[in-house]
Amino acid sequence: MKRAVTAVLLLACFAITAKDASAAVRPTWTTPYTLNINDYLPWNSGGSAKAIGMGGAFTAVSDDMGAVEYNPAGLSKISHLDVGVLAIAQRTNSLDATGAKKADWTVVPTNLGAAMKVGPVVLGLSAKKPYFNNIYQNFSTLQTQLAPDSYALYYDKFSDKIETDGLETYVLTGAIDLGHLALGANLNYIKGDVTREVRGFRTDRAGQSDSQFHSTDRVAFKGYTMDFGALASFGFLRLGASAKNMLGKVDTTQKYYWQDNGAQGSEAMTWIYAPGAVSSSLTKFAPTYSAGAAIVLGKFFTLDADYVTTNLDSGTDKALGRLGAELWVIPGFLAGRGGVQSDFKNLSTYSNPKAMQYFLGAGIKLFALTVDAAAAYSQVTQGSDGGNFTGAVSGTLKF
Repeated sequence: MKRAVTAVLLLACFAITAKDASAAVRPTWTTPYTLNINDYLPWNSGGSAKAIGMGGAFTAVSDDMGAVEYNPAGLSKISHLDVGVLAIAQRTNSLDATGAKKADWTVVPTNLGAAMKVGPVVLGLSAKKPYFNNIYQNFSTLQTQLAPDSYALYYDKFSDKIETDGLETYVLTGAIDLGHLALGANLNYIKGDVTREVRGFRTDRAGQSDSQFHSTDRVAFKGYTMDFGALASFGFLRLGASAKNMLGKVDTTQKYYWQDNGAQGSEAMTWIYAPGAVSSSLTKFAPTYSAGAAIVLGKFFTLDADYVTTNLDSGTDKALGRLGAELWVIPGFLAGRGGVQSDFKNLSTYSNPKAMQYFLGAGIKLFALTVDAAAAYSQVTQGSDGGNFTGAVSGTLKF
């Protein structure tokens, strides 16, 4: 089951093909334990808990630091100076040595930014990283594939681990307010790596388990992309559009490693497959287009509907529909939010077609400080039942 933020933070992939081992590059076999980058593009931090609480329907709203992620033109709407931070909070339950249940909380900052407005011009600087809490493959039983040497292998969903902690993006944003129309752009510098690690066991020719395997696929990234956005305001009606990763160049280096420990884990039987690094340069880095319309009734009620499409390197694409609302329960102090996200054309390896995700959120405004929190509805119910929980919290200072 997808975790909460990964639904907002939707990331997609480029397919990896290769030649045989003798050529010291990727082999001809294709298996799910290789790292498909397009499954995790475009890399998002979530923007802000306000945007997450509205199901990511934020293209035509974009009125906090989350605008950098959804529509850079929205940053032109700040007053003078905005400083914002977003963090993902996760509660993991476990048993201690006595068998008693304990809960451990982990807080991972995913976005930190500031923006200043001088006249109609705004400049902003942000640092962000994707939060990815393992999208496990939906296998009801063990998955069967072929090893590099054609032996059958098996692994379950919990042995499949993705790490994005080493990946960071720095964003320089510029926006201008022209009255009814605002324009904005991002320059994104990407650096770091993504790693996928899978552990399992393989069988001999007779179908008997004879060894364990461990595979690691790491891709390093370095380069830049550019985003553009526009926001038009006509009274209570707002129209927004953005184009992410329109221009740029990202260099990748992928290195795959496979180790088979042999029968009973015998080191004498260890077999290693390491075809070496494969480098490439991407000029099209999952271009993502979004369009949205919002009804904004002052500080009382906001409704936003978005359509988002991402073009993948494989020539396919994925499309999302987002609908979100904000209601100020106590005007100027307490806001409640809700949103839904529908995956119309999900071609990702790990997700179900036409997946639906529901989100809840709330915000409190105390003078210059606004604190927002959000989570997927599935996470709320899971957490209330005593299970693990993942949510988002953000804070914004407005001067």
